[in-house]
Amino acid sequence: MKKEAIDLNKKYDLKTASIISLSKLLLQKGIAFCCYRFPNSSEIHLAIQKGIVNLNDKTELIIAPFQENASVKKIMLQKISSENISDEIVEIINALPNVALKRISLPKEESKEKYLERIQNYLEEIRAQKISKAILSRVINIKKPKGFDASHFFLKLCESYPETFVNLFFIPESGLWMGASPELLLEIKNDQYHTIALAATQPRNENKDYVWVEKEKEEHRFVQEHIESVFQQNNCSLISTKGPYSIESGKVAHLKTEYIFSTNLTLHSSQILNQLHPTPAIGGLPVKEALHCIAQYEGYPRNYYAGYLGETNGKDLVRLYINLRCMQIGEEEIALFVGGGISADSNPENEWKETIQKSLTLLQIIDKPL
Repeated sequence: MKKEAIDLNKKYDLKTASIISLSKLLLQKGIAFCCYRFPNSSEIHLAIQKGIVNLNDKTELIIAPFQENASVKKIMLQKISSENISDEIVEIINALPNVALKRISLPKEESKEKYLERIQNYLEEIRAQKISKAILSRVINIKKPKGFDASHFFLKLCESYPETFVNLFFIPESGLWMGASPELLLEIKNDQYHTIALAATQPRNENKDYVWVEKEKEEHRFVQEHIESVFQQNNCSLISTKGPYSIESGKVAHLKTEYIFSTNLTLHSSQILNQLHPTPAIGGLPVKEALHCIAQYEGYPRNYYAGYLGETNGKDLVRLYINLRCMQIGEEEIALFVGGGISADSNPENEWKETIQKSLTLLQIIDKPL
């Protein structure tokens, strides 16, 4: 472990090297953990399975699935600050036995024809006026590159996408996941609720000149209306908005609107969270009917894809992101998760192309050297 930390220090600071080395050790021991970095920050954080070591930090890392009734469960990890990663803690973990990791079955990729067929299923639901919009996602399977190192890829994501929430987490029953999400779900800051509407997608262009058609604007409005309705129903006053405006993330651009609402001291943050998630950007509208459509036609369990993760202390600290631009790492393959919003004006061929474009966020750097 010390030798690896020295090698990492050729490029990274001692704190980062210590966290990456410890995460590798935790994986060997089959202990749940998450490495993560917040947008526009250089600091890497680590949270680990509770009960392994005694920690004073009350901050927890929550990892939640797309839906509460998913086969995978919400998990809470204990944050461990880099200053607390001592030789004693490393020795405690190192003394634990190595564990043969459970073989995790990845969801399988389907053909283009099957995906287009599923879009038609969605469009039928829309024509029948059962839903206004729903997200249809799919899986892209690629062969895991020889010598693939998840920790090193995590660092590459941090370098490549400074504006995203980058994470690498391992849960023994669910395997190894990684992602670089552009989408804030909820943050409490200065006694205010912060959130964003992020919807509509175009390929990124060098001129940064984006013209959004009505279908894309409508897709964004769906998310805006949902967010505004949730906070209004909970007596939270709108303090400010910014947007919609174009932002770039990876190989795509989106429409984004930033919101700040007043906090309602009579509410627990979980009440807002449960109503806010899943937003129409990852589910659809009406929420209940769209989720039923996804369950009926999407063809695979999302598990942690389009769930959320981030820090909380159960009170005044909440900083959570949607688990997008993510992948699940198997023994021989990697499953990438991508999707798009299907509405009445959707062009199936364009929807297919959008998923390909979104997949490039991860695909374009998988084979790049560290």
